[in-house]
Formats: sequence, C-alpha cells, structure tokens
Amino acid sequence: MQKSDIVKMDGTDMKKIDKKILMILMVVITTVTVVVMLVRSTKAYEVFLDDRSIGIVDSQSTFTELVENIRKQAESRYGTEVFVASKIDYKEVYLPDSGRIINAASGESISQVADSVLLEVKIYAINVDGEDIAYFRDRASAEQVLEQIKAPYVQDAENGVVTTFVEAVCIKERIVPSSELPELQDPEEAYSDIMQENETIKKYVVQKGDTVSEIAERLGIRVKDIEKANPGLNIHRISIGQELNLSVPRYRINVMQTKTTVYEDAAPYRVEYEETDELYKGETKVKVRGEEGKKLVKACYISINGYPEETRILDDTILEEPKPEIVLKGTKERPRTMAYGVFYWPSRGRITSRYGPRWGERHSGIDIAASKGSAIKAADGGVVKFAGWNGNYGKLVIIDHENGYTTYYGHCNTIKVKTGQRVARGEVIATVGETGRATGPHLHFEVRKNGVPVNPLNYIK
Repeated sequence: MQKSDIVKMDGTDMKKIDKKILMILMVVITTVTVVVMLVRSTKAYEVFLDDRSIGIVDSQSTFTELVENIRKQAESRYGTEVFVASKIDYKEVYLPDSGRIINAASGESISQVADSVLLEVKIYAINVDGEDIAYFRDRASAEQVLEQIKAPYVQDAENGVVTTFVEAVCIKERIVPSSELPELQDPEEAYSDIMQENETIKKYVVQKGDTVSEIAERLGIRVKDIEKANPGLNIHRISIGQELNLSVPRYRINVMQTKTTVYEDAAPYRVEYEETDELYKGETKVKVRGEEGKKLVKACYISINGYPEETRILDDTILEEPKPEIVLKGTKERPRTMAYGVFYWPSRGRITSRYGPRWGERHSGIDIAASKGSAIKAADGGVVKFAGWNGNYGKLVIIDHENGYTTYYGHCNTIKVKTGQRVARGEVIATVGETGRATGPHLHFEVRKNGVPVNPLNYIK
C-alpha cells in the first residue's frame, strides 16, 4: 500500500466522525432545550364544551367544581332539579412560565362558562288530552291543583260515587333546556286559570205566557239542555219571574261523577193490533188491557261539574213478564163527514191574537188574519150546529164534531153551509170577513171541549 492512499482513507473517516458528532450535539441541545422548557413551564388543561374550546384551567377538578356551582345556582333560581347537558372534554397542555393560566374561579371565567354550558331543567306538567296546560317545579304542586279541582265534588259525594275527570288528565315529567323553560306556576295561580269558565251560564227570566218548549224554540236551544242546566226543574210548571239557567259551565278540566245502582222498575207491555170491520178506519178499541211486568235494572247515573248529564242503562233482567195489550183496528170505510179527532188549520194566515187574557178580558180563541173572501174550511168532520149572525161574532158557523168537541168560525163574510148540514174535514164552509166586533178581515177560531173553550193551538195539527 502506498503512503498517499493511507492519508486519503484517513480524511474520509474524519468527515464521517464529524457528522456523527454534529448529530449527537443536536440531539443533546434539543433534549436540553425540552428539559429546560419543561422545567420552566406549567402543566394545564384546555376545556372543550360540546367540542368547542372555551379556555384553559390548571386542573380538571377546578372546572368540575365551577360547573357544579353554576348548576346549583340554577337550581336555586328555578327551584327545581337541574342537570348539565353539555359534553365536557379536556386536553392536556403546557404553558410557558411567562404565560398566564386562566383562573376558572374568577368572575370573568364564571360568566363565560355560565353562558356556554347547556343546562336542562326537570319540571312537571298537567297534561290534558295530550296537551300540557300548566307547568310546576315539583309533582306535589301539580297534584295539589288536581285535588283542589275534585275537592268540592268529593266532599259532597254519596257512598259508591266514583269521581274522575271527563278529559284524559295526567302529570308528566319533562326535561327541558333552560333556554326553553316555560313559565312555572304556583298551585293557586294554575287552579284559577284552569277553572275559568269557557262557557258562561246564561240566564233567562220567565215572562207571562212562557212555556219551556217555547223558550227553547225561541232561543234555539233544546228542552233537554234547559233541564240539564236546571236540576230538579218541573218543565211543565214554571212561574213568571223565575230565573232559568240556559247552559251549564265547562272548564279546561271538568269533573265527572258516576254512580251505579240497581232497582226494580216496570217492564212495559207491547201493543198488538187486530183488524176488524166493526170499526171505521182510523178508529181503535182496546180488546185486552196490557199489564206491565217487572224488571231489575242496573243503571249508571253520570253528572259533570255537579250537573246531571245522562243515565246509562247497563243491564236489565225481566223478573215478571208483561202481558201484551190487544187493540182492535178498524178497516170499515168511514163517512166523509165523520170526525177524525184531530183538527186541521181552518184558514191560511198569520196569528194576530192568541188564546188567553186580552184587553182586560179572556180571548176564547185565536185570530187568523187573512184577506177578505179567503176560504174558511171545516177543521174536522161533523154537523153544522149553527150558521148565521151572532152578536160580536158577526156571521158565525158552529160545527159539532159529535165527540165532545165543537169549533167556532166567527166574523165570516159569507156562509156556505146551513144548520143541520153534515160537512167533511177540509170542506169550505165560509169566507173570511170582518163582521161583528172586528177591526179588520180575519177569522176568529175557537175549539170547545164539552162546551168549555180551550187553546186551539194545543189541538191543531
């Protein structure tokens, strides 16, 4: 080997040695730098609320305590249980010695966190038919309201009466975000709101000549509704000045009471018909009297808010069979002039004066206004008892219907029949006039039963 080759080999080796030393020095410097930084830095945690960074704290426990304080403050404010709904995550970080660690206990940080953390509040709702109508801090308050609604009816209830609500009513537990928290009510306030009437009870004072059926027709309501709104009312006997309820109260929540009872009642008999040519068509005659039987009835009485609503028959059992009534039904052709026992309107027109007191005396019939010369027809078949002039009646026709009833047709203009003549129902017997004591053309029509005037409107079909 030559000397020049040895020198060359030594130079290459030296370059390799220099690179290794340089790398070692760099590692040492880096390590020393990291160690120095670690020694001169502080370990901390970056906090994430729902994946959003909100700041850095020195320990996880410090932030946990902060959030717990915020939750407790919310519980105190709302008066009910509160939950933290936000997802909390931590990331370990190091701060330089010259850096500032955020103090999570400071007022600024508390305000920042309180605005960022999501809270959920537990409340209780009174739910009616699937709709929440009132909200409370606790279940006891909701229960208090429902008990208060029932209380007046439960106190007065008889044995065996079941008290429930008409609507589907329940108490629901709700967890809602604090940002969407509805108004929470105290029991008295909620009770007052729920018991506001949504159907006002209307009143009516009975006037002279009123009947329940006429009041119902005039006001567009049903007799059944008047009975329901006035428990114990005798609809056939009302007096002038008497005050009637025309509707029953209804609320957001209504109380229903039911009572089931068992009692004995009459079992009605059925009516069977037998045809006979011994009677005229339209005539009937009882051949065998029916006899009621006995039955055991199970019924449920229902009231709402203290007002009777309905009676439901749940079951009935025959204890003693009723005996049917057999009625003969006529098939023989009847004479045209024979009375049917039902009166038709004798003339077309408007009623201008009704039966009863008038001008200090009693009006014995009704006045039907019509144009002069209009037809007057027999209200039913019979025989003409009188046809002629009769004092205040003027020209008058009287028909005897041979069944205890007579009808009077007064103030006629012309008379088309004679005394003793038989007439059929609907046959023209006279024309409208204003003879006798009359202020204009009209028909004065009377119905007399056994010689005594009665209200024609109760007999006309």
